Amino acid sequence: MQNLLILFLILLSAISAQAEQSVSQSEIEARLKTLEEEILSYKEILDSTQGQKSEVEETLERNEKGINKLINEIDTIENELDSTNQKISSLTAKQKELLIEKSEQQYYIEQQIRAAYEIGSQEYLKVLLNQEDPNEIARMLTYYDYFNQARSKQIETYNLTLLDLDRITRELADETIVLESQRRTLGTQRKSLAKVQQQKKTTLKALINQISSTGSALSKLEQDRGRLEQLLDKLQETLAKLDAPRSAQPFGGMQGKLLLPVEGSISHHFGNKRNQGKLKWHGIFIDAAEGESVYSVHYGRVVFSDWLRGFGLLMIISHGEGYMSLYGHNQALFRETGDWVSAGEVIATVGDSGGQNKTGLYFEIRIDGKPNNPQNWCVAREQRAA
Repeated sequence: MQNLLILFLILLSAISAQAEQSVSQSEIEARLKTLEEEILSYKEILDSTQGQKSEVEETLERNEKGINKLINEIDTIENELDSTNQKISSLTAKQKELLIEKSEQQYYIEQQIRAAYEIGSQEYLKVLLNQEDPNEIARMLTYYDYFNQARSKQIETYNLTLLDLDRITRELADETIVLESQRRTLGTQRKSLAKVQQQKKTTLKALINQISSTGSALSKLEQDRGRLEQLLDKLQETLAKLDAPRSAQPFGGMQGKLLLPVEGSISHHFGNKRNQGKLKWHGIFIDAAEGESVYSVHYGRVVFSDWLRGFGLLMIISHGEGYMSLYGHNQALFRETGDWVSAGEVIATVGDSGGQNKTGLYFEIRIDGKPNNPQNWCVAREQRAA
C-alpha cells in the first residue's frame, strides 16, 4: 500500500511538472505574439514620425515586399516540384519492375499451359483405368495436384501484378498532371517576379534622382539610422520580458569562431567613415551576388523580420544575454518573427532592398544594444572551408 502511494505521488509530480512546462511554453509563445504586434505597431510609429515617407519610398516598399512574397512562393513550388519529380521517378521505376514481372509470369503460365496440353487429360484417366500399382497411382495424383496448385498460384500472382500495375499507372498519370500544374504555376510566378523586379528598378531610379535633386542623402541616412536605433531600443526593452534562447554554446564564448553570414568581400568595414565622414559604419557591408544564401551566424530566435526604411528587408536575431545579429538589404526573408534558427541555417537571400545601388549584405552584431565589430566575431566562410 505504501509503495502504491509513493508511485502515485511520483506520477502526480511528473504530471504537474509537465503541465507547468506546457503553461510556460504557451506563455512564451503568447509573449512572442505580443512582441511581434508591439514591434509592428512601433515600426508604423517610426515610419510616421521619423520623416514622412515619400510616394517613391512607399512604392519601393510595396515592390520589395512583393518580390519577397513571390520568391518565397516560388521556393515552395520548386520544393513541391522536386517532391513530385521524386514520386514520378519512384513510380516509373516500380512500373518498369512490374512490367518485367508481368512478362516473366506470362512466360511461366504459357509454359504450364503448354505442358498441361502435352500431358493431356487422358493420361490421368489411363492411370486410373489401367489399375496400375497403387503407389504409382498415389504419386501420379500428387504430381497432378502439385501441378494444378502451381498453375493456380501463378495465375493468382499474375492477377495481383496486373492490379498493382494498373494502380501504379493511374498514380503516375495523376502525379504527371500535378507536375504540369506546378510547372504552369511556377512559370506564372516567375513572370510576375520579373515584372515586379522591373517595376522596382524604375522605382529605385526615381528614388535616387529624388535624393540627388533635394540633396537629402545625409538627412536620409541619419533618419534611417535613427529608426533602426529606436527599433533596437524597443527590442531590448521587450526582450527583457522573454526567456533568453538556450544554446549549448552561448554567443559570448564564440568570439572569432563564427562564420560570416555570406560569402563575399567586405567593401565597408566597421567604424569606417561614410557620407564624407559625417557618419560611421556600425556594421560591415559584404559585396555578394543577388540571390546568394544568407546564413544565421549562431543559434537564436528571430525578433524582427520585415521591411525597414533604409535597410530594406531586414532580419534581427536574438542570441540571448543581450547579443543580437542584424542582416539588412535582403532580397527575400525565409524566417518570421518568433522562429528559432540554427547556426548555418539559410535565413534569407542577398539583395539590394531599401534603396541600395548594389547587391550585398549589411551585417551588424549588437551587445546590449551597442554595435560591435563583426570581424572580431566572424571569419570569412572561404577561410573556414579551406
